[in-house]
Amino acid sequence: MARDKAPTGPEIKEKAKSAELDSSKAGVGQKGGKTAKLVPAKLHHLKDVKELEDGQFIGVLETEIEGDRAGLPPGTYDVFVAKVKGDWNVYFESGGQVVGQAASVVEKKEPPPGEKPQFSEGSFCWWVWLIFTGFQWCV
Repeated sequence: MARDKAPTGPEIKEKAKSAELDSSKAGVGQKGGKTAKLVPAKLHHLKDVKELEDGQFIGVLETEIEGDRAGLPPGTYDVFVAKVKGDWNVYFESGGQVVGQAASVVEKKEPPPGEKPQFSEGSFCWWVWLIFTGFQWCV
């Protein structure tokens, strides 16, 4: 079920602590000789898209690349997706603080090939499949 408010840093950090990552499905990309890696969370516990809408930790982003749209600095971030006031959003948390938000988030219902996160070099965008639906988000 969609939320009324954006998640807080402590909320994201708490959900990230109890999550399990799936290193076998990590996606890696490069831009200008720098690397970005997204290790997705295992989301097998989700029963329907409403649980995703309410907000879920979806993985860890380790990036040497600065976001060219949202200005996310290089670093390591817990990544969180939520539907807030009817719109999908992706948030980046570090040290208990929300330090950034994706500049754009587009829901796409077809899974990517291999279901691993896919990096788009030209615009620092990621395509991820989250059990029920997929998203392209750009930073």
